[in-house]
Order: sequence, then structure tokens, then C-alpha cells
Amino acid sequence: MPTPPTRRAAAQERSLEPPRRLRALAAALLCAAGCRERIESIDLPSFGLPGLDPPGTSAPAAPATAAPRAPSAPRAAGTASAAPRAAAPATRPECDELPSEEEERRAQLPPLTALGKAVPTEPWAPPPYEVLPGVTLPAKIAAKVEQIDQGYARRTREHLVITSGTRDANRQARAMFTKLRLGEDLLQLYRNKAAVQEIKKAYQANSRKPPEQVVAAMEAVIQDQIDRGIYVSAHLRKGAVDVRNRTMSPKEKRAFLESTAEVGGVLVLEETTPAHYHLQID
Repeated sequence: MPTPPTRRAAAQERSLEPPRRLRALAAALLCAAGCRERIESIDLPSFGLPGLDPPGTSAPAAPATAAPRAPSAPRAAGTASAAPRAAAPATRPECDELPSEEEERRAQLPPLTALGKAVPTEPWAPPPYEVLPGVTLPAKIAAKVEQIDQGYARRTREHLVITSGTRDANRQARAMFTKLRLGEDLLQLYRNKAAVQEIKKAYQANSRKPPEQVVAAMEAVIQDQIDRGIYVSAHLRKGAVDVRNRTMSPKEKRAFLESTAEVGGVLVLEETTPAHYHLQID
């Protein structure tokens, strides 16, 4: 005997109950988690859930091949999708890092203070070429190095690396003191052996004193040598600059020499230990 139509419909309705309940549960969980965009894309059963549009406020989306639908009636005020959705907030960093000194200089912040007094600094802008830490160049020498670097960059699209600059007697004394303390043989390092021996004697005679006093004694000897026209290091002469060349190709070396000739007033010596160009700038 065939099943009456009403019983068939009830059986079909019951067969759809588990999937509908699962979809409804998934929608409720997504709603609680704030995932409204995903909720609106789920094919929900026709009964209300918290945060969802009431039944009948929107029609299911037409298939891609269907004819264009007529505009639907405006949604009721207060429904989840009636008001325009606010833009998602921009992602914020998890850590608020302090700026670097370079960033502070670019921001033109005043210098830090030490013991309640401002640290004296001169107006300074980073040059286009690279200067290794601890290297200083007098303003006139730095201006000429920048001219050479501009010519080099125009030819190669690279910038120079300055590994050493002009030193005073104190900086030279500190360097030689450090080398001696670390066991380096200065007689193998410097050409002027007599000048080195004078500086070593000052080091040995004051070796039991605090380091700053040893350096002061060595500085006095070096300054006396300079006054007599003796330079244990070429960098004690004003205008001495070392430029790294171990990373330069033959073409880049030619470009560097052309740039120095273009500027003029620069004596270039190529040294091998370590590999670099030594410049003597007028």
C-alpha cells in the first residue's frame, strides 16, 4: 500500500534533521567566535539564531547562470548585515622597539644627556659612503672623500668603504697600547723601527701604572715625534684615508682611480697587507 503524502513529507523532514542541526550548531559556534562572514556563507535552516538575520530577510544567492534578480527590499534596521561592515583594524606590532641612534638623528632629536649635561655634538648628516666604527675624518677631508665617492658611484652604482682616517696622537697611542697588550709585535707592523722603539720604551717604563696613564706617556712620545716631523703611522699625517678594495673588481678599481684623478690633489697607494687603497689628500 503506498505511503500517504503527509507521512512521506514527515519522513523526508526527519531525514533532513541531523544535517540541519549540525549546520545550525556550526553557525552558532562561529557566531560566538565573531566569524560573521563565514556564518553568512553557510546554507542555514529557516529558523533564527542569535546574531543572524531573521527568516525571510534575504533570499538565497542565485546560481552563476541564473538571470539577474530584481533588487531585494531594504533590510530591516538592527539586523547583523543591515549596517555597513567596519573595516578590520590595522595589525599592530606586538613589540614597541626603541629607535636606533641613526633613526633619532634622522628625526632630529636632541642628543642624550650624561650627568645632567648635554653631550656636545656637531651638526652631522650621514655620508653616502660607509665609514667603519671609530673612524673619524676632518670636515675638509670628508668633503673630498665624498667627491671621490660621487664619481665612483656614478661609474659603478656602488659606494666606498672607509676603513681608517686621520688620527691624533691620543688615538694612535690607544691603538698601539692595545696591540702591545694583546701581544702584537709592533716592529713587524711599522716601518719606522726607531720611532716604534721610543714608543715601546714609554709603554714599558709605565707598565705598572693604570692604562690611561700608560697611554698618556705613549701619547707624549708620539706627539713629540710629530713635532719633529716623524710619523710612526701615515695616518698621523693630515689627510690620510684608507679605502677598502678587497671587494672591488678590476673594473671597479679602474673606476676608483678615475674618480680620484677627476677630483685631483689625491695621492693613491695600493697596499696589500691588508688589501686597501691608502689616500694622501692635500
